[in-house]
Amino acid sequence: MFIKSEKQLLTFIRFSPIIIIFIIAILINILFYFQNEQNFKKDLEIYKRNYIESNKILTRFQVEKAYKDILRERNNLEKSLEEKLKRRVNEAFSIIENLHKKYPHLKEEELLKIIKESLRAIRFNDKRGYFYIAKPNGMSVLHPIYPHFENTNIANKKDRHGHYIYKEAIEHFKNNDDFLGYLKATKPNENTGKEYDKLTYMKLYKPLDLVIGTGEYKDEYTKNIQNHIIAEHIQNVRYGENGYIFIFDYEGKQLAHVKKDYIGKNRIDLVDSNGFMITQEIINQAKKGSGFINYIGSIMPETGEPAYKTTYIKGVEDWGWAIGSGFYNLDLLKYLELKKDELREINNEALKKTLLISFILTLILITLAFYISKILENFFKKYHEKIAEEIEENRKKDMVLYQQSKMASMGEMLGNIAHQWRQPLSTISTIASGTKIQKELNILEDKEFDKGMELIVTTTKHLSQTIDDFREFFNPNKVAKNLNTLVIYEKATQLISSRLIAKDIELKSSVDETSFITFENELLQSLMNILNNAIDAFENKKMENKIIEFKIKYQKECKMPNCNIIECTQGKEGYITITIQDNAGGISKEYIDKIFDAYFTTKHKSQGTGIGLYMTYEIINKHLNGYINVENEVIKYNEKEYLGAKFTIILPIKIEEEN
Repeated sequence: MFIKSEKQLLTFIRFSPIIIIFIIAILINILFYFQNEQNFKKDLEIYKRNYIESNKILTRFQVEKAYKDILRERNNLEKSLEEKLKRRVNEAFSIIENLHKKYPHLKEEELLKIIKESLRAIRFNDKRGYFYIAKPNGMSVLHPIYPHFENTNIANKKDRHGHYIYKEAIEHFKNNDDFLGYLKATKPNENTGKEYDKLTYMKLYKPLDLVIGTGEYKDEYTKNIQNHIIAEHIQNVRYGENGYIFIFDYEGKQLAHVKKDYIGKNRIDLVDSNGFMITQEIINQAKKGSGFINYIGSIMPETGEPAYKTTYIKGVEDWGWAIGSGFYNLDLLKYLELKKDELREINNEALKKTLLISFILTLILITLAFYISKILENFFKKYHEKIAEEIEENRKKDMVLYQQSKMASMGEMLGNIAHQWRQPLSTISTIASGTKIQKELNILEDKEFDKGMELIVTTTKHLSQTIDDFREFFNPNKVAKNLNTLVIYEKATQLISSRLIAKDIELKSSVDETSFITFENELLQSLMNILNNAIDAFENKKMENKIIEFKIKYQKECKMPNCNIIECTQGKEGYITITIQDNAGGISKEYIDKIFDAYFTTKHKSQGTGIGLYMTYEIINKHLNGYINVENEVIKYNEKEYLGAKFTIILPIKIEEEN
């Protein structure tokens, strides 16, 4: 420790706050600077995300709007076509009706010739449209394109797949006066025999039982619709500086683009500088439905050069169209550069204000630190004196407690000595009395005398060894020894063996033999306190089987709660775990948390002081650097279960002595 005297400590108290304030002020300003820079980067990232997200929303909106425009216009144009076909048929219907009224006296055959010739030459829809007439049963009356169909029954005409072409219409006219739907038909200007879907409208003129009809090929009017939609709703769409809508068909043909030179060209093999197949990936995304893709666009309208682009794609599945629009990273970079300058200016102003405030606060804190350090200096002097008094008082209290514990243990030891010596002294007394009587009666034989004297000597040695054992227990010298677990077990049980016999208690043991270094007397005192406590637990209890289990186990890993083995310098060679458990019914729940408190006892005042287990706790934790715990646990004996108190002690194999 760098502080070695009170003078140094007072100097430290006087000047350390000032130094700490300076250091904290510098650290805070550095921290604020870096935090400012970090926030600057975060804000830029937020602006970037917001820009990208808002532009994604905008491009998605534009594409979705174009998609909805397509659907709406397609629907409107389809309805317009239906109305147009109906209008045309109604015109023909009116012509027939007028001719019928004009020539009511003509035979039907002659009237039909006039009607046919009146309608045969009429063309519309860029000369694709014409009128045809038939009977409801399928007999063809007029067909300007295929005259050879006239006066033939087309009811049995089939398409390439073997389906009756006019069956649905013929069945329809049995109960209806008009028909709107699709029929299969070949195109007059083609000789391929290929059949196309044709939107057809037919109306029955009942007076002559004639069906007048016309139609438009689906692909033809679809093409017209597509061209109309591209010209009116796609090609001229612009938003922002570089926003536009483009369209590819699924074959790769460019249908709409801001650069008109691209329109009509097949760009299926279009690839960017990174090898990304632009058109193919656009088509693939369109076939999936909708979504974003990234690539280097072929042209940025503002610069006329390629640029990195994020594009939203949506497919029009039945038309085989891929509609798209996107935004360029150059726009993002310009936007971020603008925001970067704004943020830098704001952050610099905030930093200047923070430095000024920090400087003012530092001056205030230094002034306060001088004042407070002076108060602390005076307070410390008084507090130091108070601490010295308290330490001395606590030391005296600890010595009193330790001596009380020793005296309590001494009383128990004296009781044990009395039990240990009673039988040997009785043996010596009996031999001495018998020898005296035999001597007086003159019947003492040398052999019997020698035998008696030998037994007295043996018994005396046993008594002397008992004295040595008890004297060693009270040895005040505190020196860590290399001990053997079996020796510790034998000494501890020898000291209380007489009490076990007197109380009719069976001791069950299990000991792993190993060596460890610790303070022998302190450990023995702790074990004696626990063993005597276990014996006392059977007091006034009528039990058939009284059991105390005494186990000593070696283990490599530490089982102490909250022990960090990395920092542990004593437990690297392992630990021993000592458990002492009885079957006397355990400790009441209301007392078990207080069992190691000073002066706490459940015994009568005449029988206990309440310092035995307290001193045991202090010795194990503070003197032996170990751990002790007590809990109630079930113990089995002769296939019966008993509840009892279980004390667990964990000690390092090698204890570090205090200097």
